[in-house]
Amino acid sequence: MNSQYCLGVIPVRMKSTRLPGKPLKDIAGKTLVQRVWEQAKKASRVSEVVIATDDQGILEHANALGARAVLTSDKHLTGSDRVAEVLSIWKERVRTPDLVVNIQGDMPFISPFVIDEAIRTLAEAGDEFGMSTVATPIESEEDFLRPSVVKVALASDGGALYFSRAPIPFWREPSEVHPSAAEPVGYKHMGLYVFRPAALQRLTAMPPSLPEKREKLEQLRALCGGIRIKVAVVSNAAVQPSIEVDTPEDLARAIQAARR
Repeated sequence: MNSQYCLGVIPVRMKSTRLPGKPLKDIAGKTLVQRVWEQAKKASRVSEVVIATDDQGILEHANALGARAVLTSDKHLTGSDRVAEVLSIWKERVRTPDLVVNIQGDMPFISPFVIDEAIRTLAEAGDEFGMSTVATPIESEEDFLRPSVVKVALASDGGALYFSRAPIPFWREPSEVHPSAAEPVGYKHMGLYVFRPAALQRLTAMPPSLPEKREKLEQLRALCGGIRIKVAVVSNAAVQPSIEVDTPEDLARAIQAARR
C-alpha cells in the first residue's frame, strides 16, 4: 500500500477566451470538471482530490457533487499558482503532503493509471528531481513538426532536458526518420505535473524565464530555475482518448468520445 500522502488538485477557472464557462460545459450528461474529478478519484496514489477555483458557481457545483473544493484568489496567472495556494491552505489547516499533483481541469478522460505513473515516477526518483510529468512516443513526422504538439527531449536518466513547440531533438538527416516502438521520432509532452511541496513553492516564486515567455510553456521556468523534472513515458494507448477541451471543436470531440 502507498504510504505517501499525495494531494491531488484540479485547478479550474470560469474565464476562457476560446470556450467561456468551460468547466461547467456538459459532456454527455456530466460537466467537464465532474469528469476530471471522477477520473482523479480513481487514481490509487492520490490521497485526496480538491477542486480549486476562483468562481463561486464552480465551487457550488463541486459541493453539489460531493467534491472537496477551495475558493482561491482570482489573481493567479497559472494553474500552478492556484495549486500552490491550495498547498499553503493544506499545510496550515490539514497537513503537509509528501507530493502534490496538478491535474488539469480540461482533460475529461485523464487516465487514473497515467496519474499514478506520474506520482510513482517522482516518489521513486532521487531527491535531485523536484517534479515529474508525462510523455508519450510521437508516432508520425507530421506530429513531430506540428507546433501545437509540445515536445520534450530526455536525458539518459529520464530527466527532461528541454520542452519545445519546435521539433526536438532536431533530425539533421531527414532520411534517418523511421518511427519505431523502440526509437520514436520524439516524445510528446502531456500537461500533468507532480511536485515535491518545496519545488512547487520555489517554482511559483520565480519570475517567468525568457524561454518560457517565447515558447509559452510554464515548465521551462522550472528547468531554467534549476528544478529537475523526471518524465514518465507511457504508451499512447494509455492516454486515449487524449482530448484537452480548449475550443468548441474539442468539446464536440469529447461529447462524441463520451457517447461511444
